Amino acid sequence: MKKTIFGILLLGTLLCEIASGQGVPPPGYGVMGVPPPAYGAPPPSTVPAYPNSMPPTMVTSNVTPPLPYPDPYASAPPPGPVSSYAPQGAGGFNTPLPGAASYGSPQGPGIVNFDNLEAFYRYVDPKQKDLDGAHTIGGALTVALFNPLYLKFGASWGGGSGGGTVSGATKADYDFATIQAGAGFHTTLISNRLTFVAEAGLIYASLKAKDKAVSFSDGSIYVRPALRFTPFDFLEVQAGVTVGSSDRYDSKVLDLSTYFRVLPMFDIGIGADFGDTTRALRTTLRLRW
Repeated sequence: MKKTIFGILLLGTLLCEIASGQGVPPPGYGVMGVPPPAYGAPPPSTVPAYPNSMPPTMVTSNVTPPLPYPDPYASAPPPGPVSSYAPQGAGGFNTPLPGAASYGSPQGPGIVNFDNLEAFYRYVDPKQKDLDGAHTIGGALTVALFNPLYLKFGASWGGGSGGGTVSGATKADYDFATIQAGAGFHTTLISNRLTFVAEAGLIYASLKAKDKAVSFSDGSIYVRPALRFTPFDFLEVQAGVTVGSSDRYDSKVLDLSTYFRVLPMFDIGIGADFGDTTRALRTTLRLRW
């Protein structure tokens, strides 16, 4: 009985010591389920209500209010005035787009071109009465260098017969040939449709006939200024004057040519040459690239 009472007293003493060691709870904390003071009271007035509500009516210069959200269900605004310009990627009536293929003006390099190869037939009519006209064929290669320079090489060969007897009995059959090499430059004038060309180089002409009196071989220096005009994209008109140092062959020649584009890179041309010793008619096939 005494042991039981002693144990109860010892347990009570230990519980009292533990409780006293806990101390008093700090202010603001509830004790035994009681809420702390000011629990549920509204927050201090120093806490701003923005942005949980509408911004204040007066906004300082340092604060920018948010933009209002657009109404996603609002009707679309009315269309503005229609532009007077043609829509991008569309041309006007009968006006093809730049570079577009059309009749007479297909896609390809410009008709005034300095990368081309020509093959021609040329009928040469000497003014000398003892010689009939010569049928010649030839070609010319033009190669563009860095703008605006180019090189040109050409050659032709053919033959003809005498217009009567030479030395009393024999017809003056003859062979006629030319070789040309030159360089030049080009520039546009007024507009892109008018091009000025200046060319200079060497030309060698040879005429060999049975009648030695009309035979010659002559090398000379030549200069040729010319104009190339394109009234339409499919048409080129060319005119030039060649002045050379030759005293046996044409020293002055006026040449006129017209080229028609029939394919994107292919032209057909006709022309005439009027020199002081010969006259000539020619037809030309020209390939551009």
